[in-house]
Amino acid sequence: MIAAMMVATVSAKAQFEPGTFSLQPKVGFELTSISGDGSKFKPGFTAGLEGQYQINNWFGLSAGVHYAMGGCKIKETDAKFNMNYVNIPVMAKFYVTKGLSLNAGLQLGFMTSAKLANVQLLGGKSDVDIKDLCNKTDFSIPLSIAYEFTNGLSFEARYNAGVTNVFKDDVVNAALDVVGGTKRWDDNKNEMFMITVGYKFAL
Repeated sequence: MIAAMMVATVSAKAQFEPGTFSLQPKVGFELTSISGDGSKFKPGFTAGLEGQYQINNWFGLSAGVHYAMGGCKIKETDAKFNMNYVNIPVMAKFYVTKGLSLNAGLQLGFMTSAKLANVQLLGGKSDVDIKDLCNKTDFSIPLSIAYEFTNGLSFEARYNAGVTNVFKDDVVNAALDVVGGTKRWDDNKNEMFMITVGYKFAL
């Protein structure tokens, strides 16, 4: 996919002129984790809508609203943290050539749910609600590369680096004790890799 995008830049033409607004619904696949020695990445899903203002031929600003899964698998166990967020990314988009952009910004996220899943309890495995033990807001720095075709189709690969801790105090290590994890986590920030496909159209 990346090779095709690079080849396409040779013949791409600018579709959105300076001073124009556009909208872009998008869906995609995620790999999410929480920083710490005891975590492993787990797959997830994301979907959202972004609006963009094209300032000139090489620079634009975008803002959006995304639903995104979060959390991670816990090493040495069957348990995992399952989180859901509504994220608001604001991005600066630098077009290095027609259609191809390098992007960076800030993101504010709001946690909608959090569970410690596959916990061994009496009667079998179950999920435990831990939302009250988590920080409800999450700040991160999104970095991405994107390509927009002249027909409006777009692809983006994005990495979100968490800035704030997911859990309050030392909750994460207490949870690891419950499920049998042996690693200690001094750090617990969200990490997310996502690949999305979207369709961009002018307003």
